[in-house]
Amino acid sequence: MLLMLAASPSPVSHFPVAPRAPFALLTFALIAAVAFAQPAPDFFEQKVRPVLARNCLACHAAAKQGGLEMTSRAAMLRGGNSGPALRPGDADGSLILQAVRHTHDRLKMPPGARLKQEEIEALESWVRDGAVWPEHAKAAVAVAGPRITAAQRSWWAFQPVRKPEPPPVKNKAWAKTPVDQFILAQLEARKLAPVEAADRRTWIRRASYDLTGLPPTPEETEAFAKDRSGDARAKVVDRLLASPAYGERWGRYWLDIARYADDRLNSTQDEAQPNVWRYRDWVIQAFNEDMPYNQFVKAQIAGDQMEPKERYMPGLGFFANSPNFQEDRVDALTRGFLGLTVACAQCHDHKFDPIPTRDYYSLLGVFESTKTHQFPLASPDVVARYEQRKKMADDQEKKVKDYEQEQARQLAGILAGHSARYLRAVRLQRKAGAAGEAGEAVKAIGSAVFDLDEETLARWEKYLALDSHEHPFLNGWREPSFDDDAFQSKLLQVVERKREIDRENMIRLGGKDDGNTVRVIEVLSLLPDDYFLWRDIVSGERHPKFDSGLLYYKEKQIDRFLAPFWKQHLESLRSALELRKKEIPEMYPFLMVVKDVDKPKNIRVYLKGDRQNPGEEAPRQFLSVLCKDEPKPFTKGSGRLELAEAIADKDNPMTARVMANRVWMYHFGRAIAGTPGNFGRLGEAPSHPELLDYLAARLMEQGWSIKALHREIMLSGVYGLGSRTREPNQTTDADNRFYWRANRRRLDVEPMRDTLLLLSGDLDRVAGGEAKPLSDDKNLRRTVYGFVSRRQLDGTLSLFDFPNPMSTSDGRIPTATPLQQLYFMNSRFMQARAASLAKRMLDAAPDERGRIRAAYRALFQREPLEQEIRLGLQYLASEKEAWPRYAQALLSANELVFVD
Repeated sequence: MLLMLAASPSPVSHFPVAPRAPFALLTFALIAAVAFAQPAPDFFEQKVRPVLARNCLACHAAAKQGGLEMTSRAAMLRGGNSGPALRPGDADGSLILQAVRHTHDRLKMPPGARLKQEEIEALESWVRDGAVWPEHAKAAVAVAGPRITAAQRSWWAFQPVRKPEPPPVKNKAWAKTPVDQFILAQLEARKLAPVEAADRRTWIRRASYDLTGLPPTPEETEAFAKDRSGDARAKVVDRLLASPAYGERWGRYWLDIARYADDRLNSTQDEAQPNVWRYRDWVIQAFNEDMPYNQFVKAQIAGDQMEPKERYMPGLGFFANSPNFQEDRVDALTRGFLGLTVACAQCHDHKFDPIPTRDYYSLLGVFESTKTHQFPLASPDVVARYEQRKKMADDQEKKVKDYEQEQARQLAGILAGHSARYLRAVRLQRKAGAAGEAGEAVKAIGSAVFDLDEETLARWEKYLALDSHEHPFLNGWREPSFDDDAFQSKLLQVVERKREIDRENMIRLGGKDDGNTVRVIEVLSLLPDDYFLWRDIVSGERHPKFDSGLLYYKEKQIDRFLAPFWKQHLESLRSALELRKKEIPEMYPFLMVVKDVDKPKNIRVYLKGDRQNPGEEAPRQFLSVLCKDEPKPFTKGSGRLELAEAIADKDNPMTARVMANRVWMYHFGRAIAGTPGNFGRLGEAPSHPELLDYLAARLMEQGWSIKALHREIMLSGVYGLGSRTREPNQTTDADNRFYWRANRRRLDVEPMRDTLLLLSGDLDRVAGGEAKPLSDDKNLRRTVYGFVSRRQLDGTLSLFDFPNPMSTSDGRIPTATPLQQLYFMNSRFMQARAASLAKRMLDAAPDERGRIRAAYRALFQREPLEQEIRLGLQYLASEKEAWPRYAQALLSANELVFVD
């Protein structure tokens, strides 16, 4: 009642006064009416405009979703695809009210959530009142995104990196380095004490695996055990850092972040990515050369704009070798280099961190202004000759495929016109089979009775034998009452409709079929049930059940259906293709890189993540929260170099912290900030924030040297702790968050496989070059050089927790499954390694006792216990040729695959 009065220009005249109303009641009503009545312009500004801005303008401003713009009264009267949105004075007849009340049979607005009742009532009053829209409010502009506040900027990760003084500690004898002081101060504050140091053999094994991914040799272990000089550990660390194996180990960690793979993203076939291994080799070399980390970062974003180009350009593989979605590049950049989940701001402002949606699209604009490119490493003449011959072969191959596909489509259409006969034939054969007739005779019945093609009939049999289909048109086909002719008619109708759709889509797409065009242009498609029928029966598409539709004969399968003249023509096309292929010279070497497009430009914010619903323009610039003042728009090409410089800037609080945190994590099995790719509010806060700042400051202070950071961490007392537990530490800090002991860790798949190859004497130490499948028994190189596929990851890699190369990875998550143990027991790889190790040990000593000791020294870096020798001797004496099985048992031991 009162809301109605508030919306009325003459509230008193509309007040329904009952006869003989008590004077007090009438007085109250009049006072209430006056109190709630507002001039129409004020009502619009205070009650209506905010509702439109909050709930409608994201879709109905510049984007005009559904053809409707809601930025002015005139625009709403004009309406959209469903007609005028407003009928001033008629709330029930206005589409806007029908939509927000959810009384319209189709329109329910806003999507996802109903307006509050008071908001609906405000709109009702406004419309009944004539939908007054003040002149000074010609357009209702969407409310601007939230500004970044001082409180948001106060988050620990956004503070400048400082180098804190190491805190005082009580046990000064134990804390030999500043790193130890930060750790011990936290332990003492919690009344915890570090356990005893690991023995020297344990330490060198840990250090060797940490830096090279390989165990120390018996000779290296013995030399260190006997070296009592004050710099014995420093000499080991320096030797390991100088080893080429260091880059192979730490380069692989980085490749996890770079979501490296050796093939293109293709859902239908394996498609290797030529020369992409050059990026992998560049990463390994960069770690071995100790390229300053800030330069390493910049090279992967803008290496083509750095000098000397030949040193830095290969780093562009970080973005060139990707799933080829620009959104993925923003995610990899921000999580990998900055430890921020900026991709969460794609559809709306980040819900937890101060990252507006516009910042996401500012970065996306940088990548939308780049494209992948093959940068040749050969002379222009060599490149031109190859490209010319390759194009000739490609053109000829297209002629062959086009002809084969044309004939295959025509044949599929012809065979589809006989579907009813094939269904009857299959039904007849099933009946004959059920009657007990001989198998071969049954196969011939259908084709003989109905004069059908035997292979096509066999395909129909196989397809109809499936338990179910993804369309309903063959439901009940086994029943005599099933209408075979109606099914055939439906199939032919779908085939014709698909032809019409393909023709219309070709017009809409302007002849283009690339992913970006298809993504932004609305195309037609079959209804779902019709599509599955078309796919299963006549399409040339590969899908989970079959390589193509059952009536589609691919490539040389089509030959037997062709008339002599048509077949002769196809054979001549194929002969010409083979000749063209032989004329192609060897592919010239090239780098997979990205480069700027000819005309870089800003993009608009995609409202709610919808490309077809653009909002305000987002200037290409850095993240607002990481800039002291307002971000400055990038002006140099796409902005990649400016972006790289902003990320690698020493004043950027994220870059050094994120990398220092990652290095610590790979040494201790646990990061200081437990979510390496998320330093935001949903991430885990650092257990030792001052230590993290100290390490980040030291990283920059020492010329961004990763090797210097390794050295500082590994020569600390905390790195050298043993792994045994102790009370009350275990009760107080069971997760070892404060590093009172070393964490026992299982080897990742790469050092595990490499160790097995090394110990068996089979490891091929040749570095670099083209990747080869790990499933190839002849591939004995380090695992980092194995072929990594996005489409179908190698079985051994996936079994032992290799990260998904489709997206950037913050670290390995180890699992323990029965299949892993079965791998050690039954795999060909393990049996081959055991045989090689057995041969090595038989040559290592003249007697079994000496061989057992040699095996333990090589595998476990220690002497065997007397009981272990006795058990080994008993087993080896139990049967002939026992050494391979004994060697396999040793190679499968937990002591080998776990590092203390």
